[in-house]
Amino acid sequence: MKHRLLAVLLLTLGCLTLAILFNAAPAVGSANITSFDGVDPPHAVDIAGKTIPESSATQPDKPIILSKDSNDPKWGELKPEAAFDHSKHNTNVNHTLDGKTLTACVYCHHTDQPSASGGQAYLKRFERKEVLTAAQLEGSKEPVKGCRACHFQEATEETADFPPKSVTYPKEMKKPPSGKLTNDNAYHTRCISCHEVAMTRDPKLKAPQGCADCHVKK
Repeated sequence: MKHRLLAVLLLTLGCLTLAILFNAAPAVGSANITSFDGVDPPHAVDIAGKTIPESSATQPDKPIILSKDSNDPKWGELKPEAAFDHSKHNTNVNHTLDGKTLTACVYCHHTDQPSASGGQAYLKRFERKEVLTAAQLEGSKEPVKGCRACHFQEATEETADFPPKSVTYPKEMKKPPSGKLTNDNAYHTRCISCHEVAMTRDPKLKAPQGCADCHVKK
């Protein structure tokens, strides 16, 4: 009888332990889980070989080589000469849409604001109480997530939330639905559309637009 009671007690304790562990762990795709895409191997390093972290409260000080873990059958990581220069893109007016106005942080880091900016009602996820700026980052020390926290690579297993589903834009934007916003789609939509506008403004700019302009061919 004693052995039976002991067995029942151990079984009960085991079930309780599993229940506690299950409830404590964040569900895949929940707001609490951090990125698991582009981490091992890292999806980006700077030109000195330093891994770009999943999130950081410090702006990168060297150009970044993206797509280190590319699963594309034809195109690999960025060429060194096409490395993304974060500093120039937010401090140099030549790297802007109109050649006059510095690009706002939330142009790319669109979740780092409390609500959608004007004309961007299609944005749904907001994770910052104040609009991200260089000054806000310096004062708050609140880390900024990398793009791959949400925009998974095509080969990565999807979750309920990530990569984001297709976006339907307002009619006045005259843009087709985005399609599933994997890292390829999100990066290319944002980068190439900006480069096209910049090149229209100033054809002398060397703003890459094609695959071979940026990526190493496998």
